Amino acid sequence: MQQYLFMKALFPKNLITCWDQAITRSARIVLATHINPDGDAVGALTGLGLFLRQQGYGVTCICPSPYPGYLDFLDKGKDILVFSHQKEEVIRAVEEADIVVAVDVSGLSRMEELSRVLLESRAFKVLMDHHIDPALEDFDLVFSTPQVSSTCELIFRLLNAWRPQVVFSKEQATAFLTGIITDTNQFANSVYPETFQAASLLHRWGADSEIIFSQVYQNFTLNRMHLMGYALRNIRVLPEFGAAYIVLTRDVLEAFDYHNGDTESFVNFPLAIKGINVSAFFLQREDYIKVSLRSKGAIAVNGIAKQFFNGGGHYNASAGKMEDAPEKIENLLKEALGTIIA
Repeated sequence: MQQYLFMKALFPKNLITCWDQAITRSARIVLATHINPDGDAVGALTGLGLFLRQQGYGVTCICPSPYPGYLDFLDKGKDILVFSHQKEEVIRAVEEADIVVAVDVSGLSRMEELSRVLLESRAFKVLMDHHIDPALEDFDLVFSTPQVSSTCELIFRLLNAWRPQVVFSKEQATAFLTGIITDTNQFANSVYPETFQAASLLHRWGADSEIIFSQVYQNFTLNRMHLMGYALRNIRVLPEFGAAYIVLTRDVLEAFDYHNGDTESFVNFPLAIKGINVSAFFLQREDYIKVSLRSKGAIAVNGIAKQFFNGGGHYNASAGKMEDAPEKIENLLKEALGTIIA
């Protein structure tokens, strides 16, 4: 099946050649992603991991922290090592690796404590990502462009260029399609013509979007649904900016028995309100407040994510964090919105 012919090449042939030369002389590969991994991160890990094992390579997949329970279906064999729980195994795998591939992360710093282990590794380091401003100094080879929907789409297209005649398994296709669906907010953001082509090809390889939707969006605990209701009841609107935001503090999370991943997609709720074009979501963790930003149309939020919230990201979807108290959120948010909305 000449599936790659439907999609224009993302990267010049010399990069594909460099990847082929590096991996040909390698036996042990480590794949790693960012802290608090999402569907794109876990989909990239498992999809690429399964593909490389199919090619005969030894592969270890690593997350700095646990992934949400609703993504268990991508890691049925529990093959992903979690650094926060399995430090010795992770360190040994990295020390023995010939190649380290970072996926869905612009730089090693987003892996927090794991970043030190990876930086000290003498392995050949590769980046596969779709965020802006990649940390080029961290890597020997970089496959990175924001002109794709997701890291899963980028990797799927890269693998097609590297091995045009390869046959993808249903499990690989499912992993990659999960990343595309979740990172585009169900094809609502960051979608290009090639995104739909990639999704169509993944369906041909056996990916079942109905199963993916059931696992990701219809697999919640009752406590999670109650937390969602609390979030919806407590949306705060800033009409002068056409913006709205949600704050969930630690005491609220504890009251609803919060688990990692329970607030996935909450940042999108305010955008369903008529007249709201910018949404912000603040999630209080133990030592900082996680910030998620979304926008519609020509309103860029990546600039304020970088300037005000120590983060960055895409034009309409960005993230960051702040260390101030929750009561300071509204004033800081207003200050930030004032720089992009007249």
